Parts: sequence; C-alpha cells; structure tokens
Amino acid sequence: MMIAGGVALPVEPASADPLEIIATTPGLADVIRQIGGDEVDVKLLTPGAVDPHKVMPKASMLLKLKRADALVSMGLGFEHAYLPALLEKVGRADLGRGATDVSTGGSHHLVGGDFIGQPLEVPTQLGRGAGVDVHPLGNPHWNTNPALMQNFAVAARDFLSKLRPEASETFSANWRDWDADLTAQITHWQTWLAPAHGRSIVTYHRSWAYFADAFGLVILGEVEPKPGMSPTTRHLAQLAKSMQQQQVKLLLLEPWYSESKLGNLPRMTDVAVVKIASMSGKQGYLAWMGELVAAAARAWGLEEPQSSPLTQPGAQELGK
Repeated sequence: MMIAGGVALPVEPASADPLEIIATTPGLADVIRQIGGDEVDVKLLTPGAVDPHKVMPKASMLLKLKRADALVSMGLGFEHAYLPALLEKVGRADLGRGATDVSTGGSHHLVGGDFIGQPLEVPTQLGRGAGVDVHPLGNPHWNTNPALMQNFAVAARDFLSKLRPEASETFSANWRDWDADLTAQITHWQTWLAPAHGRSIVTYHRSWAYFADAFGLVILGEVEPKPGMSPTTRHLAQLAKSMQQQQVKLLLLEPWYSESKLGNLPRMTDVAVVKIASMSGKQGYLAWMGELVAAAARAWGLEEPQSSPLTQPGAQELGK
C-alpha cells in the first residue's frame, strides 16, 4: 500500500521483465518475437544469416547463454560447429537467471528439429568418404519449408506459455495472427510455383531439400561433389551435361559460397544463379521466404498470381 494524504492507495504490481530468449538463427528469432510480442526480448547467438559450419564458439556467446531465460535452436546438428561446446561450458550448475536449464534436452531449450516429423536425407552410413559437412541426424535445413516453420511456431507458442503461463493467452492470440498470415502466403506461393512442379533445380550446398520437397521440385545435384568439398572440373562438366539434358533453369547459391567456384557452369547451361541465404535475415521469415519464391519464379518466367495474400506486417529488426 502507498499512503497519499492519509489515504491508503493500492499499488499496481510491477510487470515482469521480458523473457530473454536467445535464438541461433534470424528466422527462429523472428518467429519467437512475433509470437512473444512484448513478453520477450529476443537476441541472436550468432552474427545473423551466416554459414553455420563456419561459426566458432566465443566468450560473448557463452555470456549470452548464461544470462538467458531460454534458448531456441534449429537442431539436427545445424549448430554442431559451436553450440555443443558452448552448452558444455554453461553446464548445469550455472544456468543463467533463475537457474534456467538451456542445456541439450533442458526444459528451457526449444529444439525446432524435434517438431518437423521425419527429417530428410538421413544417411545410411557415415564415413570420411561421405564429405566434410555430413549431418548424422538428417538434413538440418528444415526452415526452407514454410509448413515446417508452422509446426515450429506451434511448439514455440506452447514453449513460451510454459515459461510464462500468465501470458499464454497473449501468445496464443499472436500465434493465431501469425499462423493465418503464413497460411495465406503458403497458398499464394504454392499457386505461383505450381507450373514448376516436377522441374529440376541445382544447388551449391545441400541446403534446399526441404524447399524442393515443399514445392514439388527435384534436386538434380549439387555443385559440391560431396557436402563441404569444392567442385572439381570433372564434376562441373558432368553436372553441366545433366543440367543441359534436364533443362535446369535455377541454381541456388548461398552468399557465403564464392560464385567463382561455379567455373563455366552458368555459361555452359544458361542457368539463373540465384544468390540467397538459406535462412532469413533482418527482413523476417515471411519476407525472406517470399523473396525466395519470387526468385525461383523469375527463373522460370512465372508471373505472380493476381490474387495475392494480405500484406504482412513488417517484422521488427532482429537483435544482435
């Protein structure tokens, strides 16, 4: 109670601080922010849309984890280059504010790959001959399929509700709005790319299997002969021949790979090289996926359907 002029006045309870959530990719951060609203303060563990295989664990990243209320990651080995080492140092004795458990399998660690169903491209055998960047649990780039991001969003809603039950109605309302937006977009994107169903594409790295699966595309091959290995002249020549036979029009290349590694492949095949990250950046997940679909459609000369979904609200700029 507060005394004012001899009269006791009720004191409004102080609102809880936002949950400090650490995310390993901009796309995960964006979805958590859209669902969490003012109840969350989302920060990135990594620099942003970068090659996950080249991210190294740093003391600043460890400090973020120790201060966090929760961690959100892709899973399936996506963060294998840095996250296991960081979580080992965090340990279970020093787990941030309120002793939150962000360790692998911890109650305050949401792993997106646990909610996508059966992963694609799970290797039947492992060995050095399989390549440098091989993922034993399957292809971890599930974020390139928007329907799987919808699955993750449901898990994110429930995860946040467990962390802060008193705000569960807010999380549910925000999720419904976001899910409706994405559902409309998916319908639009599917209609736009429908004429390309069954067509072949080529990628530099094995990052786009879920995107191809989502839109009925066929991955003819990768520029890398094996994951993480630079292409040889012989491999590029064989790939060019296959691309000519299948009339491939689209090659997806992430910006952290050098276009010079393609050699004469673009000239030999007249393919459209689309340089785009396999994860969203500051523009947010929905905008990034829209850019990806639009770029693919341009490669095939597909005009956007006139019936487009409602304009999406702009996502907030992601924290660093």
